[in-house]
Amino acid sequence: MALRHKFRELYIEGWYELDIHKLLESVSEDFQFIDPMELKPIGKADLQDYMSRWNKRAGHNQKWRLSHEVRQDKGGVLTDWEWWEVLGTELEGSAIVRTTDCGVEMEKITYLR
Repeated sequence: MALRHKFRELYIEGWYELDIHKLLESVSEDFQFIDPMELKPIGKADLQDYMSRWNKRAGHNQKWRLSHEVRQDKGGVLTDWEWWEVLGTELEGSAIVRTTDCGVEMEKITYLR
């Protein structure tokens, strides 16, 4: 299995388990998380603070569902598109995640509402 697949799986586990250590281990040094609720993109150094803000919005007992998943692995870049939901909340939208063998480079999310 290519490193990019391992990093992507670790990244998903980090979100499902709300484990900042797994998230930090899975992202590249130049990681950018783009959330329209934030004033600027979140880098690796800011990810822990972002997770605190996210948990205030979504709660600490999050149950996730991903659907309509599409994956492309081309030229050393793994790109995932998906619909995401935090069950029991109004939080849902789409996401695109780009991962290389250096880690998750970028996630950009949108919200339905």
